[in-house]
Amino acid sequence: MSSMLEYFAATDSDESHRAIRHSLPGQELFRAYDEWGPVCVLEDGPRRYLSFGDGGEQSCIDLTDPALPVFEYVQAMLLALLYIPNPRHVSLFGLGGGNLSNCLQAYDETLPLTVVELRQLVVDIARDWLSLVETDRLKLQIDDAEAFAARGGAKTDIIFSDLYLDDGMQMIQLEQDFQADCHELLHDQGMLVLNLWDQGQARNRSALARMKELFEGQCLLCPVNGGNLIVLAFKGGLPESNPRRLQQQAKQLGKALGIPLQRLLNQLKPI
Repeated sequence: MSSMLEYFAATDSDESHRAIRHSLPGQELFRAYDEWGPVCVLEDGPRRYLSFGDGGEQSCIDLTDPALPVFEYVQAMLLALLYIPNPRHVSLFGLGGGNLSNCLQAYDETLPLTVVELRQLVVDIARDWLSLVETDRLKLQIDDAEAFAARGGAKTDIIFSDLYLDDGMQMIQLEQDFQADCHELLHDQGMLVLNLWDQGQARNRSALARMKELFEGQCLLCPVNGGNLIVLAFKGGLPESNPRRLQQQAKQLGKALGIPLQRLLNQLKPI
């Protein structure tokens, strides 16, 4: 398997991966503003996209199946369920369009889920335009994820952190204090799953080095198309991670989620 340094050496040398910007898909249906900037909804056939400005799509919903994980980075984050297939509680930092929340609620109809979202406008748009599923097991909290994690509270099995604004990833995801607060919130066998971005720059390398130390080396990386880097960090030690031995479980999980997962499983590599 490639090492973290080999991965970053490859990405550092690839100019095509720098400052990737996307032309926005489809037709704009709605736009609103809050103190953090614009939030847009676009539609292209059966898919609706959430965008924070002109930097690309933050989230996508298939209107024919709002629980289907459309973007590859969401699919990679869901690899966490290979290792904790029956979580007792899950926390999401960042709602986006609600796709990951919908996926998890469809995966386990009894799963308690806490979603921390900074922007009331994002929640309102997810409800009105993006088929956000809300059941009595979903707790939506308008709060800053950094402050929420720092306050501590009830333990959780998986934290999915996907924090972005109109200018890209929130740098708090790379900060030592935030990572340590997330570590503290996890049960002893819990997992932190981060959706990172910035293509191998030094701050990502430093953050991953700190995570490796914090989680005692028990971390896996999954680079995906479009520039995202998914990190799976295991508080209680790294479980079985040989892709060949996990293929059957990945096939079964993919069937439950409606997507193929074997290729993403093969892309996992240790830090």
